[in-house]
Amino acid sequence: MTPIINICALQHDYIAATKMRPLSFSIKGGECVVLKGGNGTGKSTLLRLIAGILPVEQGTISVTPPFSYLGAEFGLKESATVLHYQRFITALNGICETILPLHRPINNLSSGQKLSLRLQSALRPDRKLWILDEPTRFLDQTAIQHLWNCIGLHQEQGGATLIASHDDVPITHHTTIQL
Repeated sequence: MTPIINICALQHDYIAATKMRPLSFSIKGGECVVLKGGNGTGKSTLLRLIAGILPVEQGTISVTPPFSYLGAEFGLKESATVLHYQRFITALNGICETILPLHRPINNLSSGQKLSLRLQSALRPDRKLWILDEPTRFLDQTAIQHLWNCIGLHQEQGGATLIASHDDVPITHHTTIQL
């Protein structure tokens, strides 16, 4: 099976692990890879490099599009309502379910509710790869369990997931890369 992500001899000033040796790995469909490491070790930087947001300094990264990227920033239009965002997600995914109050402005939502909205647009079934930066921060236990279930189903359907997280990941079949 052809890798969805292939990283070869990657080095970057902000990824601590690559200062000692270049980083190389690949991810195929059905796989989940978790990037672990303390604050400032380069997990988010690596995700931004893979997503094409930052330029590669040394080495190569190839990614088979299309993919979804959920960065650490919220990136929501704060003056919009949940209903406006739900219509946007429905246009992307075809369906959107939310238990949030539809007419509440996004700027009045909790951090966990904002992240839940963003996850709805990132966890697109038509994307073979989901790149998720700290996807459980701010979420309650019910939302976290729902996220893991979605990722497990994505794997079963041949999708791949790359996650940067400080938390334990209860996905049965995953690989951890320590940065």
